[in-house]
Amino acid sequence: MGVSLSIAIGLFSLASVSVVVAAIFLTTAADIIASRMGLGRLWVGSLLLAGATSLPELATATAAALAGSADLAAGNMFGANMLNMSNLAILLALFGGRQIFQQVASQQALVAATAFALTALAALFAISKADVTLLEVAIPGVVIVGTYVVLSGVLRRFSIGIEEESHEEEPSHSLRWAWVVFASCASAIFVAGPLLAITADRIAELTGIGASFIGVLALALVTTLPELTTTFTAFRIGAPDMAIANMYGTNSFNIAALGVASLFYPGGSLFADVGSSSISAGLFAVLLMGLGMLQLLRRRPLTNFSFTTPTPPMFVGLYILGLFIVFRLAS
Repeated sequence: MGVSLSIAIGLFSLASVSVVVAAIFLTTAADIIASRMGLGRLWVGSLLLAGATSLPELATATAAALAGSADLAAGNMFGANMLNMSNLAILLALFGGRQIFQQVASQQALVAATAFALTALAALFAISKADVTLLEVAIPGVVIVGTYVVLSGVLRRFSIGIEEESHEEEPSHSLRWAWVVFASCASAIFVAGPLLAITADRIAELTGIGASFIGVLALALVTTLPELTTTFTAFRIGAPDMAIANMYGTNSFNIAALGVASLFYPGGSLFADVGSSSISAGLFAVLLMGLGMLQLLRRRPLTNFSFTTPTPPMFVGLYILGLFIVFRLAS
């Protein structure tokens, strides 16, 4: 891609704005779908909404894999999972309230466990440099996608029948309107995704910054904006189950998307070529999700300062520390 740095930054910014604008409408449409179809906010948040907001990650990781950039693909996913946990901690501190973990469904721990297990599996494949193929198909990617499908089915089974607070008033739009808006916004996000990957790779090339750091910081920051926007909106409309499930469900989908992207990687397994900086991002993502899962299991009041319970400042601090280590390893 022979474009200048200014053009690359301009295209990157344009794609970013498109992603954010489309994401603004996703939450309202998803909430109407959950209400009118009786699917439940936890299931819709962890699978339907999470899948839609993760389309940039799927598109960018696949584009990066096709271009042979294992670090950009893996760094984007692991970095996005790190950032999602930091963002969720901040939103919980601002809008959750002290009793947030007592208010949400106990099945949220299962959503968190799914994200934790998938991210740990991908990090393990990267650490072990797993390079197993069968008929030119990367087996680690197949294992990750298969695990995601199985765990999503388990989640669907256990989310049936969850009692949630009813809406204060009937949704103002029809189910058809909600599906049209949802599909349109998801399509816009999907189209903007590859442009993000291409321009981010060009920016990394022209600035001399490592591709893994670009993936963990710049690309992850932009591609997680839909999750940040939709989670914020979910808290604002009084749907904390959808908000939390969206973040953890997105992290699960991100790793499944990395598994899909690895199937398009030329010359073997993508995980065999992931560098130490991206691996460190994966390990920090696992750590942050493990701490979040602990909060959901213990269901203790949320506090900003504690020596015995994970707190929002701890999540943000660990994210910054992880980002610093990734940058040092990528230099």
